[in-house]
Amino acid sequence: MVGFAQAARWMLACASMTAGDVAVAANPARIVSLNLCTDEYLLLTAQRRQISSISRLGADPQETPLAGRARGLATNSGRLGDVIGQSPDLVLTMGEAPQDAALARRLGVRLVALPYPQSPADVAAQVRQVAALVGHVAAGDAFAAEVAALQHGVPAAPTDALMVGGGGLAPAMDGLAAAWLRLAGFRQRQSGPVAMEALLADPPPVLLVGRYRPGQVSQPQAWAQHPALARLPSRRITVDGRAFLCGGAAMPAEIRRLQQQFPAEIRRLQQKFPAEISRLQAAR
Repeated sequence: MVGFAQAARWMLACASMTAGDVAVAANPARIVSLNLCTDEYLLLTAQRRQISSISRLGADPQETPLAGRARGLATNSGRLGDVIGQSPDLVLTMGEAPQDAALARRLGVRLVALPYPQSPADVAAQVRQVAALVGHVAAGDAFAAEVAALQHGVPAAPTDALMVGGGGLAPAMDGLAAAWLRLAGFRQRQSGPVAMEALLADPPPVLLVGRYRPGQVSQPQAWAQHPALARLPSRRITVDGRAFLCGGAAMPAEIRRLQQQFPAEIRRLQQKFPAEISRLQAAR
């Protein structure tokens, strides 16, 4: 009889739970991210009370535009072994990590390792995946809609452009960064190391220079500050190198800024450089 009474009380308690209660109970309450890119996904989709920690890079304003959302959150070293004490019920990372996968299986930790995205569509799908994992599907849907909306601002004929980062390294023409740039109306013309001499001999209509840790004294930063770059006839536009580190959750805002800035640059310089602007407009 005692067992029957306990079962009856359990059934009554279950019957009194609403669908919302069930959903909340199923959502992970102690989520950890070990990677900057999944940090950004988590900051975009999860509620703060769900986040046990993110990697230290995810809270660094010099590494990600989303660092403001991480203010006050605990950070970790990016190693699974260092966060076991937080008793996570979900751990997010990116890329293959066989040792972490083996450790997670041994300890019964739920580890989700996302592959590196190859396109903006991949990024949108991953954000939706993380949003579903943390129990906030609407956040993933909103991000996917934002990426889809960027398509409406893409010109029929993209402008020939060159994006370079520190040291003059240009991202792959068929890679993730170039795919995002196409949404801003630019076609990446070259990949790999860019020689200053080659750039001076054949300057692109638009030079996109990645800005990353601008106060850092380094050889890559010195390349970006070379006085010869200032003499190029190219229209020079600064891009947020932090967003391009992952090419993920922070990208829609950067692409919208670029979509808006390039026409503004054209209008601003129309009187000063009429012949050059006409050439750029024809290229666009």
